[in-house]
Amino acid sequence: MRHPRFWFGPKRVGWGYSPRTWEGWAVIGLFIAACILLKRFG
Repeated sequence: MRHPRFWFGPKRVGWGYSPRTWEGWAVIGLFIAACILLKRFG
């Protein structure tokens, strides 16, 4: 059984989580794009 690959993991320095895989970076990119679109058209 394969172990799950986490999209986000704890930061090495500081507080919070940061992306670990390309899927995590895709989530961040989609969130930023949604914020820009809502600001522009909302």
